[in-house]
Amino acid sequence: MLALHLAVFLFGSAGVLGKALAVSSLLLVFGRTLFAALSLLPVLLVQRQLSLRGIPKTVILCGVLLAVHWLSFFASLKVAPVAYGLMGFASFPLFVAWLEPWLFKEKRLGSDWISALAVVIGMAVMVSDSGPLVDGLPGQGDAVLGLLLGVVSGLSFALLALANRWQGEDIPPFKLAFLQNSVACLSLLPFVIFYDAVLNVSMGVWWGLILLGVVFTALSHGLFMFSLRHVPTRFASLMTSLEPVYGIMLAFFILNEVPSVQAMIGCVIVLLATTVATYWHSRVDFSDINKREF
Repeated sequence: MLALHLAVFLFGSAGVLGKALAVSSLLLVFGRTLFAALSLLPVLLVQRQLSLRGIPKTVILCGVLLAVHWLSFFASLKVAPVAYGLMGFASFPLFVAWLEPWLFKEKRLGSDWISALAVVIGMAVMVSDSGPLVDGLPGQGDAVLGLLLGVVSGLSFALLALANRWQGEDIPPFKLAFLQNSVACLSLLPFVIFYDAVLNVSMGVWWGLILLGVVFTALSHGLFMFSLRHVPTRFASLMTSLEPVYGIMLAFFILNEVPSVQAMIGCVIVLLATTVATYWHSRVDFSDINKREF
């Protein structure tokens, strides 16, 4: 439980650290994936899992999706308060609930329609305030853009999760994380070179990128995988709903971001909708497993 909550806390904190670093979203994602892959390399060497034989081509797709996910997520934080990017990303369980039955020929639940409507209502409430949403920060127009970029981040993460299910569970989790971060890093390298993104970057920023890659990516992933050995997956999925809560709290204390009342009400609606959708799907999946075992 401690490992699970610490992992989710680190997940939610990554956005705050990324926003605090005064660099582009491109360099943020490039640095994060680079140092995450480098920190996982010794683990694979010790476990003798560095062989690339039998690696499915879908790993390349997953790496590109990971890059798109983090690019859109950090871009959302650059144009709007942290709450909007996090809540847009929090829609990913709903995308999974909608896309999974279609991709894997499974039954769609009627509650998915209700959850989808609730998420749309919650996001509409979040951007309904016509005044400044946070003192000293962009107003409604930028909040809408930030929320939309967060939704793109949630959609790409849902596609990543489904692609991982499609390619199977034959690859060990740390090796899969290493491969996906490596592909994401290499896919961004041409853009980093073209835009000279690494020029005039201070040493302090590089240390921040190392921290983002090692602690907030590699370590958090390891803690989450460790927790899955001791708690049910459905419970861990529900606990990830705390990620926006941790992120919004840290943004309040570190970045002095104070969301409006409408934004907080919208956050609650989105969180409830995604949590309920995840809960009902986990119950159905668990029920199906029990029936097959029986």
